[in-house]
Amino acid sequence: MEHGEAIRQAIANRAGRDYPAAGDPRSREGTVFPLHRPKFAAAFSGGRTVFTIGSCFARNIEEALEGRDVVLPTRDFRVPAEEWPYRPNGLLNEFTPGTIAQRIRFALEDRAFSDATLVANGELWADLLVIGGADVSHARALERRAEMAAVYTRLASADLVIITLGYVEAWFDTLSGLFLNRMPPQRVAEREPGRFVLKRLDVEESMALLQPALFALADRGIRVILTVSPVPLSVTFTAMDCVTANEFSKAVLRVCADRLSRHPNIDYFPSYEIVRSCGMPAYGEDQLHVRDDLVRAITGYMIGLYEGTGSAAVD
Repeated sequence: MEHGEAIRQAIANRAGRDYPAAGDPRSREGTVFPLHRPKFAAAFSGGRTVFTIGSCFARNIEEALEGRDVVLPTRDFRVPAEEWPYRPNGLLNEFTPGTIAQRIRFALEDRAFSDATLVANGELWADLLVIGGADVSHARALERRAEMAAVYTRLASADLVIITLGYVEAWFDTLSGLFLNRMPPQRVAEREPGRFVLKRLDVEESMALLQPALFALADRGIRVILTVSPVPLSVTFTAMDCVTANEFSKAVLRVCADRLSRHPNIDYFPSYEIVRSCGMPAYGEDQLHVRDDLVRAITGYMIGLYEGTGSAAVD
């Protein structure tokens, strides 16, 4: 951008001239809602299909959309409480660029995941492509994979996909060539030394995974709203303090989100910045998960902007 054009843009951008202070219309009861001008319209009504992918913040968004006239395919998936005692569809969570990208690619290409990522762990089997939960029989593991695959058959026909990027510390299986959603069980890692490798993805590695997958969606005409999860990393496999490791993860993913949003059908929505502006009061008692009322406020702001019924706070 030439010097003169840069100056003209800065003058025209009122929200870019100062960080919100008290009384700024972007500030609402101690939380900053940054100016955001959506690059496309997206309706959250009329029976349209909204598909959510990513971390537990994606599940938060689903819940905030409940009751609206939208189809949420991921809400149709559920497992018994003995397999996962939290959100019934929580095993759909995907956290890293690797797992998010391969889930999208395999769904669009109608490919099945390698059975090599189902591993014997004593008398039961662990599915390394889900975030955890109780080990199950081999038959149940295959059945559950089929149920998850059935949900993802609806991805290609979605009107809107909301993707939440989580963190960049990722386990990789050299046997199957797949990224894993959980740390391999100790006995399995000891049984097959060298099979599992921990990767700490940087911007270039993350982009190499995410861009082909997200562009494959966007090139089909599917609108994508991209976010970064404000839920912090709860454990790190590095020698760093978890707080420091979390900042690295979020910084990498935020840069990736900016680059990916250069596609005309991909837009970055600043839910991460909204939560972070509030500091620790944004979180519940565990200091990890965002308060439900704040999630509802963020989702309401997002819906209003993309449907054209809300205010961008500063114009």
